[in-house]
Amino acid sequence: MSEKQQLRQQVKQLKQTISSEQRVALSQNICSAIEKLPGFETVSRILLYHALPDEVDTGLMLSRWSKKKQLYLPIVNGDNLIVSPYDPRFLKQGAFGIWEPGDTRETDPGSIDWIIVPGVAFDKKLNRLGRGKGYYDKLLVQTSATKIGICYELQLFDEIPAEPHDIKMDFIITENNIIHRKDELWH
Repeated sequence: MSEKQQLRQQVKQLKQTISSEQRVALSQNICSAIEKLPGFETVSRILLYHALPDEVDTGLMLSRWSKKKQLYLPIVNGDNLIVSPYDPRFLKQGAFGIWEPGDTRETDPGSIDWIIVPGVAFDKKLNRLGRGKGYYDKLLVQTSATKIGICYELQLFDEIPAEPHDIKMDFIITENNIIHRKDELWH
């Protein structure tokens, strides 16, 4: 088993220690931290995601901001993600049971201001480890949007395996910390 596969297994076991009540509270803290970032008030085009049961839940942001900002969700399309406008009235379950826009009009990822990125693990050097399919890696190279990785604190490590082609995050936010591109630990 590779180092990445071992880390994925380790994090999967760690996440099982979080109760559903804790998930809700931690997700609310993380979403609140995103909303307090400099520039959030003025940013208008944000790509979020509909969470899998073990991921930080962004549902609060989707409901709170869907009428005030232009929100987008990814759609799994073969081996890639496409970006489509979010409309809570038109969602369907797509690949892996993830809720996706029913409207599949593609939006240019280059037009997005901020991307909220899930991950299996992150490190303090702003690296991200995904689930292994490369969906977000292929999407993130298409945009200069601010990339904000979000995770529970137990998914944040000092260092994880990373390759030269991996796209670093600009921010990583947990319930306890905000790490910024300038390698500063904000709090």
